[in-house]
Amino acid sequence: MRSLLVTVLFLVACGGRAAQPTTPKPAATPVAPARDLAAAKDEAPRSGSHLVAKDPRITDLDIIRITATSRGVGGDPQLDHVATADLFKQANDAAKAGETERAINLYRRIVSEFGESKYAPISLFNIAAIYDGRRDLDATIAVLRELVKSYPDARESIDGHLYIAALQTDHDQYAAALATADEILPRPNLTYADRIEVLARKGYILIELHRYDEAQTALDASVAEWRKAPHIDDPYYIAMASYYRGELAHRKFQEAPVRLPDERLIADLEAKRVLAVEAYDRWKESLGFKQAYWATAAGYQMSQIFVELWEAHVKAPYPKRIDAATRSKYIAEVHGNVREHLEKALEGHRMNVELAKAFGVETNWSKASEQRAVEVMELLARESAGNYVTPAN
Repeated sequence: MRSLLVTVLFLVACGGRAAQPTTPKPAATPVAPARDLAAAKDEAPRSGSHLVAKDPRITDLDIIRITATSRGVGGDPQLDHVATADLFKQANDAAKAGETERAINLYRRIVSEFGESKYAPISLFNIAAIYDGRRDLDATIAVLRELVKSYPDARESIDGHLYIAALQTDHDQYAAALATADEILPRPNLTYADRIEVLARKGYILIELHRYDEAQTALDASVAEWRKAPHIDDPYYIAMASYYRGELAHRKFQEAPVRLPDERLIADLEAKRVLAVEAYDRWKESLGFKQAYWATAAGYQMSQIFVELWEAHVKAPYPKRIDAATRSKYIAEVHGNVREHLEKALEGHRMNVELAKAFGVETNWSKASEQRAVEVMELLARESAGNYVTPAN
């Protein structure tokens, strides 16, 4: 486990300076990674915390409409012209100046009067971006839905459809987000990167809905798409899919019971160990993609799972064979056997902080590792003093 983090630190340090994404706002306390997709989205390659209005380089005037107006009997006609490129530039300038209502009206004029223009789908996308900037969820989704329906062959339509799923997920509208993901998957013209993203998002959504078998299928499909792809420029969503495969095993670990009698107790603790190893291995895969956010999230969890495994053992019920007179000896023996879990957790959290530094970022997870390292040191000090955590029964 230590060698993996050392290897990744070496690769990051020797591979040139990583591009610095926007650092998410720090959490007041460490949070569960599966609950932190909104913060992770601040580093997403496509959208950031809002839709980003599109402003393509203008290479032609697209559509020019010329209208002749008579100046009276016998007078020369007056020719008026409107170019979609000019309207689009005016709309963009208005949006940049903060005149958002004027921008919306100009974008809308392009859509209504020049629906066949290449700027029409981009205009709808930019209207949605304005509403998203206002935090108007319903209006944002309504315009994106219009874009999806009106321009199914446009790239902006796919981007908008993906963003609907993201918005719904971020607002805990999981059933709606799942339906949107299922709308996207059959669409033609999806790239490998699109399919990796939507399947990763679908897997996360299904985890939140506690539909674990379906989540596993979606996340495995995302990884399968990545393996088929000739090349993927940005590892964000494949790192995300790999990360949530680890989180899926982690959820199962957290929900797995530890029960008596003694034979069942031994079997339950072994089942916990197996799930912890599976989660660790999946997070290790995510860390290996060297995407700063998901790598530090994975590094945090790879470290913290040792604390959780330690806790599962020291808080497990006393075996029936252990009578009251021998409990103190049993407690000391158990703590001695699993102390190494805390030592590995401490080392892992410290290395996760260093990993973030190697990336040139500070994430919620590297900050959380700093806090957890202090907590683990306190646990180790209590262990050394014989101040043990004991079972409740």
